[in-house]
Amino acid sequence: MVKHTQLSRLIIAAELAVGLAICSKITIPIGLIPLTGQTMAVGLIASIVPATVGTWAIGIYLLLGLIGLPVFAGSTAGLAALFGPTAGYLWGFFLYVWIMGVFRKFTKQTPALIFGNLFGAGIQLLAGAYWLVLSAKLSFSAALASGVTPFLIPAIIKVVLVVVAAKAILQRLPERFQMKN
Repeated sequence: MVKHTQLSRLIIAAELAVGLAICSKITIPIGLIPLTGQTMAVGLIASIVPATVGTWAIGIYLLLGLIGLPVFAGSTAGLAALFGPTAGYLWGFFLYVWIMGVFRKFTKQTPALIFGNLFGAGIQLLAGAYWLVLSAKLSFSAALASGVTPFLIPAIIKVVLVVVAAKAILQRLPERFQMKN
């Protein structure tokens, strides 16, 4: 059996952070908040690795942006991205990973993957909307209208793609290489 040491988990987290940065380049601007591939990558990360590794991946990703590498949607970086109007969505990635971590012990079961990702994606969107209320001084209903409603259908589509991809990865990855919580 392959033993996943702390170092190997950190290396995997760094690799996942790079994948997340690559997926952030998939951006469709549709108003104040762009539609991106980031959330799909976060869902996949949360579905295939334990919450600790997923948390490290998100943390590394945010640190890369903090030091100025253009890893966020629209090739943005820095404090402005981490505390600007869309920052709640970035910080909400942690919530997505933690929520999916609760469901992860059932990753081989499709309903758990579906519900975990739907719930995680929904909470992440709500975190983004809440941050819009604080940072952009929007009412909560305006934040929901601009920061959640346009992303509901895309979020559902992303969840379907995440579940299909996660199931394929987990089925093809030998049991000895799968990380346990």
